[in-house]
Amino acid sequence: VARKVMSFSISLLSVVLVAVVYATAFQQQPSRYHHAHKYRRHPSTALFYAAKDECIAANKKYLSRKLGLTKDQISRLQTDGLPNILTLEDGVLEERVDWLKKRLKLKNKSQIRKIVQHQPHVLAKLSSNLAQKIDYLQTRLRLNDDSLRKMFLEAPHLIPCSTENMEETLNWLQTRLRLDDRQLTKLICRAPYTLGCSVSENLEPTLDWIQRRLHTLDEFTTSRVVQKMPRILHLSIEANLEPKFDWLQHQFNLDDDELGKMVQRSPTFLGLSIDTWEVKLDWIERRLDLTDQDLSKFILKAPSILNCNIKTNLDLTLDFYIDALGNEREAVRLVTKNPSLLAYSLEKRLKPRLQETRDAGILIDAGCLRRIGQYTDDYWKMALSFVRDHKELGIIALP
Repeated sequence: VARKVMSFSISLLSVVLVAVVYATAFQQQPSRYHHAHKYRRHPSTALFYAAKDECIAANKKYLSRKLGLTKDQISRLQTDGLPNILTLEDGVLEERVDWLKKRLKLKNKSQIRKIVQHQPHVLAKLSSNLAQKIDYLQTRLRLNDDSLRKMFLEAPHLIPCSTENMEETLNWLQTRLRLDDRQLTKLICRAPYTLGCSVSENLEPTLDWIQRRLHTLDEFTTSRVVQKMPRILHLSIEANLEPKFDWLQHQFNLDDDELGKMVQRSPTFLGLSIDTWEVKLDWIERRLDLTDQDLSKFILKAPSILNCNIKTNLDLTLDFYIDALGNEREAVRLVTKNPSLLAYSLEKRLKPRLQETRDAGILIDAGCLRRIGQYTDDYWKMALSFVRDHKELGIIALP
């Protein structure tokens, strides 16, 4: 009996050991059994991923061949957390691009490509809200098709903005800056990305700070400054406006009133960096042989000169006056007394008017060149007609 019990115990122990070994082996290879079990239960999974890969391949082919996107540009279209246009069903992406092309009357591939690259997630989840938003802006701002297209091409990030936020911004701008409908449209067309700014977090605090800092500017003047340069509301106070105002006051020894007048005359120069200003000031001081005091007076008379490019504007324009007078010293004296003469367009104003002057037989001297630059279009035509009509009287100078 003892032998039988012992034999049975050994057999039972062997069975247990074998069971343990098989159980251990099963636990060490879970993925094989798990995936086999998974695919047995979901035979459509492989088909789903295959169809998805086909859609991605088709959309990449469309973006590459039809819109001209490179592989690198296509790879950047997918943004984490946002809908992906590459996974749209075959034909859907092309249909949506065609709709956007027709609605905004986009003219070529580069215009379509710009919107696709900047706002791909909008096309991935196109809704009726976009059509309503475009209709609202065109109606509210009375935009023609060309202006509407230009707006979205310049600021494609407006596409995902809500109509409610844009309406709030437009109402605030019109009320705070006392703009009529025409002025509001002009401001937005000059800086459409203003519509993407928050009133409470960006526009209002910046405008309040400008009015406190340039306290000599009244509401009307402040509105004019913003209309001339809407982008001033987008500039950072701490990183941009404050250091620039401080630098200008120190460089030109300005009080708050003088700084306000300088900004009022030409606020657009604030969009340039201080380093760029310094390069231009060095050129003006050296080329016109000015002292620091003369340089300050020169810039205060025509701060818009800081917007001019040295190579394509300042240098060539000074050469124009030198060639016209045939005397460099006299030309430098003329420009020093009238700084704005350096800011006028060579091709659109100075050269055509000089040719008209020569054709009319008018004496070309420093006074004539000053009139060529400073006369408005209407007054220039009147002055030129006067000389031509009285040529028999021997008049050879512009009135």
